[in-house]
Amino acid sequence: MRIGIIGVGTVGGGVIEIIEQKRDEFHAKLGVLLEIAGVVAKTEEELAPFKAKGYKGFTDANSLLEDDSISVICELAGGYELPFKWITKAIEHGKNVVTANKALLAKHGSEIFPLAGQKKCHVLFEAAVGGGIPIIRTLQEALVGNQINSLSCIINGTCNYILTRMAAEGLSFEDVLKDAQKLGFAEANPSFDIDGIDAAHKTAILASLCSGRFVDFEKIHITGISDITAKDIKFVDELGGVVRLLGLYNRTGESVDVRVHPCIVPQEHLLAGVKYVLNAVYLQCDNLGPTLQTGAGAGKLPTASAVVADLVSLARSTETGHIEPLPMGWFQKENSATLVPIGETSTRYYFRFVTKDNYGVLSKIAGILGENKISIESILQKNIKNREKVDIVVTTEKAKESDVQTALAKIDSLPEISEKSRMLRFI
Repeated sequence: MRIGIIGVGTVGGGVIEIIEQKRDEFHAKLGVLLEIAGVVAKTEEELAPFKAKGYKGFTDANSLLEDDSISVICELAGGYELPFKWITKAIEHGKNVVTANKALLAKHGSEIFPLAGQKKCHVLFEAAVGGGIPIIRTLQEALVGNQINSLSCIINGTCNYILTRMAAEGLSFEDVLKDAQKLGFAEANPSFDIDGIDAAHKTAILASLCSGRFVDFEKIHITGISDITAKDIKFVDELGGVVRLLGLYNRTGESVDVRVHPCIVPQEHLLAGVKYVLNAVYLQCDNLGPTLQTGAGAGKLPTASAVVADLVSLARSTETGHIEPLPMGWFQKENSATLVPIGETSTRYYFRFVTKDNYGVLSKIAGILGENKISIESILQKNIKNREKVDIVVTTEKAKESDVQTALAKIDSLPEISEKSRMLRFI
């Protein structure tokens, strides 16, 4: 199978490295021969080390897209518009595609997959979600005998690293972020990660696979981690939990509940032990029951290994004549899922109120919560040395999001409240 690789950065370089190491093994054990027919990069400088190895190098992707001897295009450049043009052109030319580009699929998948179906081309994307964790193939093939009732995932290593270190060392969000940037775990502009956008792209893809309907990431509720404080993480620890940024999917009748936001995860839950840059996907299935997949969610070789797995799978299927791609009706806008509005969701909540130490303030807070059908589970009062800023931590029974937002707005308007209330949802 002749492969054209667009993008020879971290992941592209890793793909080439693995193919070089395992080419003979793939041929001997699996009967497939992977040949890199050419690579594309932005500059000749980037191409130089690959040309030195004897690979054909180009700065124009059309050189590969228009080469009839190439049967698969491996898109690893990232971004939106140019990769969209490359992939659609590749499909128009009858080429199969392997990509790690979750942002592209979340934005343009509803156009890419129908076109691939028409042209009978494969579009494989295992590396787009969870790095080296084989979650896409698991959902598409291994769990076809199950209905996925719910999914909870830690799917962004940057956020998980930050929250883990904040808990372990009592550091502020700002301090850990700066350190993460120095270590290369966070970008210079980290908003794509810390605002939850990256996690939303991946969660939308997983939710689409689970539900069999298109889930538009632009329509799901997204909250990042930049407002999480060391104080709240400490209180959550005292309550027997940890804070994680989660992507959530729940089947609720004909609708689906899909969200991305920080959650309190009980310490005994399987996801609580997923730390630092690790990713994990926790599934509740009707026949299998609960299952967890975890591993490196990013990095050169973990992500490249998922790309290579797609290439090998593609080579084997086409060589044996099974060339029909999997149906992708779940990624068409006319087959969109009905999303549950965030205001209609229900869960348990953690609140932290910062109040003046006045008589009756706790009864006022409890009264407003009660008026809005929110039952208190526990109350923890801290920091009574400073009578202007007393921390009151409240956990609730299951409550409706819209009622919670109404109650918090009323509580924040009380003269006794010193700071805006903090809220976290339980998983």
